[in-house]
Amino acid sequence: MDTGIRLNPGLVDFGKVDFLLDQALQRVPHVSGVILLTADGLLRARTEGLPLDMAQRMAAACTAVQSSSRGTSEFVVPEGDAVARNGNPVAPEHFDGGHWRRTLVEFDEGYVLVESAGQGTFLGIATGFDVNLQQVGTWSQDLVQSVGNVLGTTARQDVGGSVS
Repeated sequence: MDTGIRLNPGLVDFGKVDFLLDQALQRVPHVSGVILLTADGLLRARTEGLPLDMAQRMAAACTAVQSSSRGTSEFVVPEGDAVARNGNPVAPEHFDGGHWRRTLVEFDEGYVLVESAGQGTFLGIATGFDVNLQQVGTWSQDLVQSVGNVLGTTARQDVGGSVS
């Protein structure tokens, strides 16, 4: 029997936030699924109707997407940088995109967005092609601003002993 609780089994219950993710399905047309995941790829919560096995695979994939995206930060030259604006070669010290916020992956039929959602936590959002991306961004920012402290996950600690 389905209890309606969709937190990943075996993880600490940190507020049953699945209903917050379900709001995207209700409030933002063309959003088909949302997952909450940790920085190391563990599924924390998922929207109703999203199969557990798929949500777990997507959590792992979204972690890889955000990790790869963070690695490209140094490729970004901040807008307004005088060296970048005047067409001269850009010195390496000017490449610094700052903190990663979001990555958008586009497919023929829609998008997957991966966003920061609190310390050590990310949202994976699947949408159809006709979605209003600004509306998705507004919803996710509102969610993180209102309950980001609940969404955050501290890094797991190594509980094993050292090998001598």
